[in-house]
Amino acid sequence: MNETEKERLKKNINESIDAVNEKIEDLKLRRDELSGQMKQELEKRIGELEEKRQDLLSRSSELGHAAGEAARSLGDGLKGALKELERGVSSAWKEFSGK
Repeated sequence: MNETEKERLKKNINESIDAVNEKIEDLKLRRDELSGQMKQELEKRIGELEEKRQDLLSRSSELGHAAGEAARSLGDGLKGALKELERGVSSAWKEFSGK
């Protein structure tokens, strides 16, 4: 993976994380509307999503230092982690938006 590919991937990840951040903020607003067990469950889910987001950010910063096949492997892992994070946010929204 060359420097241009790494920069493009990092830019895409950062843009996707920005979108995820907005959705997490929406979930926090939704949490404030809930009470009891539902609120606690959503709070836990938000915490898990924020941990995954932070892990993704930490791992993406490593991309600049990786070279060749290691960079490609790290990039593939980052793409997978990003998809997992996006699915988690989407799942939480579906689960808690109608309640």
